[in-house]
Amino acid sequence: MPKLRLFLSLNPAESVISELGTIQRKLKSLYSSGNIRWEEPDKFHMTLRFLGDVNEADMVPLKETLQRLRFDFESLLFAADKIGFFPESRFPNVIYAAFNETGNNSEVLVGFIDRIIYNFGVKPEKRFIPHITLGRFNRSRRVKITEPVDVKMGTFTAEFDSFCIMQSILTPKGSVYKTLSKINFRK
Repeated sequence: MPKLRLFLSLNPAESVISELGTIQRKLKSLYSSGNIRWEEPDKFHMTLRFLGDVNEADMVPLKETLQRLRFDFESLLFAADKIGFFPESRFPNVIYAAFNETGNNSEVLVGFIDRIIYNFGVKPEKRFIPHITLGRFNRSRRVKITEPVDVKMGTFTAEFDSFCIMQSILTPKGSVYKTLSKINFRK
């Protein structure tokens, strides 16, 4: 049976993508050694949950179940925070833009999602950490980050009124993302 590589995400507005693009360009000048593969700005997103390989036949029931969700909120609001590294700065795999949420609506959303995806055979991950990946370190040439990052995030917010079911298509040149469905918080 064919499978789709899926994830659920919050996709930022163009204004947020532009802000993050500016930050990414500053980071590129600091880390220009070629150890980082930078994400294309059109791929910036906050991953709510990575679902992995899902049977294509489960796509329609998954989408229909997620679309039936009802929320007590109309949006999720995040404020830009800082530049961070996963798992840590000593030998990082990922450099990202961190965000702080106003309220806890993302917790509610992820809780609903976790109960749904479990019924589709997907084990929920650990807690949701609001961030947008800016680049990934080359694992064979990772470097220790010893100095604090001297790039400020600024004071901008990211507001989301929906989340998306996304497909990640792996190609020799990297992954390509395709939006399969958009689910609005307002019904």
